[in-house]
Amino acid sequence: MSSIVLSGLDGTNPLGFLAALGTLAAADAAAPGARLSWINQGRWRPQLHSTLDRADLVAVLSADLRTWDHDPAIALDYDKGGKRARDLKPPPHDFTAYLARLIHGTLAGGPHLFLTGARRPLDYASAFATELAQDNNGNTKPTALHFTAGQQEFLKAVQELVKGVSPEDFEEAVFGPWKYARELPVLGWDSSTSRDYALRADDPSKSKRAGVPGADWLAFRGLAFVPVAPTGREVRTTGCSGGWKTGSFAWALWHGDLSIHAARSLMTMAGLDGASAHARRARGITLVLRAGIRRSDQGGYGSFQPAAVVPPGGR
Repeated sequence: MSSIVLSGLDGTNPLGFLAALGTLAAADAAAPGARLSWINQGRWRPQLHSTLDRADLVAVLSADLRTWDHDPAIALDYDKGGKRARDLKPPPHDFTAYLARLIHGTLAGGPHLFLTGARRPLDYASAFATELAQDNNGNTKPTALHFTAGQQEFLKAVQELVKGVSPEDFEEAVFGPWKYARELPVLGWDSSTSRDYALRADDPSKSKRAGVPGADWLAFRGLAFVPVAPTGREVRTTGCSGGWKTGSFAWALWHGDLSIHAARSLMTMAGLDGASAHARRARGITLVLRAGIRRSDQGGYGSFQPAAVVPPGGR
């Protein structure tokens, strides 16, 4: 195995952290056994351990992107006021039907997913929403990381990224520097570019901005590490706590070389942000971070606040 420092990604930025997980997922799909660790180089950078070199990695990320051209996970659409919507807030019966199509493989015309082991669409659907939780309009309530609003639609943005992201975008995202020169959709997870409505003259949900589309795509690829689950009639998102408009997202950086399965397990560890120093050391955790989630009153456009280090709890 060789080791590559992903010098464009910053683990203290939710976008960089999720993009690192997405890079691990894509690398492991092409070269099983890939692992990820974090090192402090003035900023916390992910380090990928695999059989891939730098040129291989960009090629693998580009090839992985092409496998999403017709992926059923991102093909969810539904009627909204006489128009087709591609978001994560369908009526519950539409979301239930979508899940059934994924389970039986009929959305893509393919074989039964459980027989083939091709669980990727279900893994992402489980990170989108749960039909058991509903918002005030009676629609499916999505993941706490659903930041799009107004005229924006989450899955429409994802589909545009699939069509538009280039190898050069991956090079910029993974190895830097980030130039913010491309006007493809963004998912709103970059804590360094928060656009709170209160600080602006216009509604951010109705304006386009330049971003780092390779990073946004890879962060979406990492969303499967952040599943949701119903708690009564509410939705709980891995790592998230607090209310819909004033919540937070917590995550850990680690020093060991973790496989995709170990990283997924660590992400879902209960009480991560309240763990003692001893519990953190026992699990190889170097740092725990938390970023606030804020949503505007005008449509619920979401953004991350800059992350803060979470001190150990207990003994």
